[in-house]
Amino acid sequence: MEINLKKNADAFVISISGSLDIYTSLDFKNFLETNIPNQPTSNLHVIINLEKLNYIDSSGIGMLIKQLNYVQELQGKFSIANMKPAIEKVFKVAGLTSYFQTIGEDEYREKYAV
Repeated sequence: MEINLKKNADAFVISISGSLDIYTSLDFKNFLETNIPNQPTSNLHVIINLEKLNYIDSSGIGMLIKQLNYVQELQGKFSIANMKPAIEKVFKVAGLTSYFQTIGEDEYREKYAV
């Protein structure tokens, strides 16, 4: 797994490539919690870009849920962008498509691509 952070005026964009699974989910948690502000702020927006994510398992999904809750505790907004069809299918099967705010490819490119 590779994780990259880009900050623009509106959001922290965290891009994940490779796999988010039992072996890498803790690295993702540590990266996010180290690189975003840890004080409550209403203008915090974290976007997880999954454009290059090839695989996710239940541990990866669980960690996304934990990080969603973490960001919400900081009064921030947490979104997922650019899910590949196979990844989106996992979210649908798990019943999580309405749980996460998603950003479509066009909106992502227009507002957040750096």
